[in-house]
Order: sequence, then structure tokens, then C-alpha cells
Amino acid sequence: MSSENVRKVISAIESERGSKLLTYVTSDRQPPLTARIALDTIPIFYKHLSKIGSTNKIDLFIFSTGGDTILPWRLVSLIREYCRNFGVLIPYKAHSAATLIALGADEIMMGTLGELSPIDPSIGTPFNPPHPDVPNEPKIEIGVEDVFGYINLAKEKLGITEQANIVKILEKLVERIHPLAIGGVYRTHALIRLLAAKLLKLHMKQKNEAQAIQQIVDDLAEKLYFHGYLIGRVEAENLGLKAKKPSTKLEQLMWELYLVYADEMGLGKPFNPMACIPEGRNSFEMEATIALIDSLNFESKFSKSLRISQLPVPQVGAPPQFGIQENIIGWKDFEIGKET
Repeated sequence: MSSENVRKVISAIESERGSKLLTYVTSDRQPPLTARIALDTIPIFYKHLSKIGSTNKIDLFIFSTGGDTILPWRLVSLIREYCRNFGVLIPYKAHSAATLIALGADEIMMGTLGELSPIDPSIGTPFNPPHPDVPNEPKIEIGVEDVFGYINLAKEKLGITEQANIVKILEKLVERIHPLAIGGVYRTHALIRLLAAKLLKLHMKQKNEAQAIQQIVDDLAEKLYFHGYLIGRVEAENLGLKAKKPSTKLEQLMWELYLVYADEMGLGKPFNPMACIPEGRNSFEMEATIALIDSLNFESKFSKSLRISQLPVPQVGAPPQFGIQENIIGWKDFEIGKET
């Protein structure tokens, strides 16, 4: 990545916004190059914020398809320790946990392609059911709204209301899903609503805004019905969020910064092992940045190294097969082009 180009665009956005800018990007590529919002970023953000110091306004430029739902409250609370006004800049994807982060902002600057999503999570616990078709695959994550959807289907659409019949429906459910996993679903559902409300209350403090907060939480946690539903700028504003259209110059700068990161990290591109291995060789080693946090004079990257090997095919004409060995490098910090 051209650090010089990144610094140039960050500086231009800061001038346009009258703010200090942080960026947080996680890879949206398929495994092994995917990355999720995670709690290990909190100490990294602290380093950046300590260098920025207390200031009037901090903006967070974010691109992510989601991750740990605990992170948003912790991160937003941390950033607000250093500023009076907090904004989020969304050039493109800010899904799930990234949407939660946006809920904690005084304003959400969304580009034309900016998109949020519902915040109903999926949970993974040791009690989740195994994959029905591939036993060696990781256990299936349970969508919180899928469980409630099953129960509501029986009650609201099929008209099943008698207590004995509801018990039978729950018995059918626990035949497939461990009761403790279902308990985790309820706990996560309650937690996500609590966190969303707490984040909104950071800037919606008037008594007359309580009903608006409740409606926003209802919509994002339950009433859009599909976790993959995408919310553009106009709809976000109609839902009651503080979504705004950036100036033409700011939108151009936001998109320019996204394109620089996309070029470096391959955002949105499929992972093709065959294309990685040079002609005439059967293996290749590479290092990939899958998450990063940037500010004007400091950058942090989370990387992993991969060794990709082409395996012998079991029979003539069979498609090529590959083995991939992963090694987590982790976070590295860089200042003025020099590793720290």
C-alpha cells in the first residue's frame, strides 16, 4: 500500500471535516483471507488515540462485514473519551457489528454506495448443532432471528396459541438444538438490543427521543427479518438514524481512500490459489494484510502468512487441489514508514 497516498487522503479528509481521522478496515474476502471486527483492536485504537490526543471531533472511516458484537460499545466509548463529537464515514460496507458502531456516532456520513445492515447476530457455542451433511465442518451458527422466526411462524401464521401445543413446538426445537444453545440465543438477542439502545443514547439524550430509540432498535434487531438485508443512505435516514449525504468532495475522498485499501487488500475479490502459484512451481508463500487501523502519522496492520501448495490429483482430469498452511503474524505498528 502506498503509505504516502493514504496519508494524503487522510489529511484531505481531516481538512474537509475539521476532524482527526481513524480508519478501520477488515477484509471481506473468503477464508483464509477474511477478517472480522474483533476485541483485540482496542489496545491498537488506544495507541492511535493517544497519539491524536483530546480533540473536538474524531471521525472513524470503516469498512467491514461485521464481527464481535461486544466490540462496538467498547470502541465507541473509548473514542468518545478523546473527543466531543464523533462521526462515522461509510464509503461502502458497514454491516452488522460495523452498523452497531455507527449507531454510536453523532453523525453517519454515508456515500452513495454506503450500506448498513440489521444487527441481529448469529451465535456459536459449544452446544451448537453439527453440520448435517459435513461432520468435520465447524458447528452451524444459529441465527437469533431464525429461532424466533420458527416460534413466531407457529404462533402468528399458523395460529397455534394453546400452551400444550407451544410446548410441543419447543420440544421439536430442542430435538435439533441443545437447550443451552437456545438459551444463548435469547441472551444474545437481549444483549444486542441493550447495546444498540446504549449506543443511541450517547447522542439521543432528550426524553422525547426514547420512543425513537426503541423504534430504531426494533427495526434493526427484528423487523427487517433478514441479516443480509442492506440499508442504503436514504433508508437509514428514514429509519431515524443520523445518516447524512457527504459533500461531493468528501464523498470523492472517502471513495478514493476505500480504493487504495481495496487495491492493497484485494477487497471483494475471490481467493484463487491457482492464480497465486507462479508457473513452473507447485508452491508459493505470501503475506497478506487482512485488517488495518490507520491515522495520519501511524498505521497498524494485522497480517498472516500463507504457504499454498498444489496437491497431486487423485486421477487424470480431476480438478486441481491445494493445501494451505496459515501462520498468524498479528498486529504490527508503523510510524513514519518505520516499524515500531
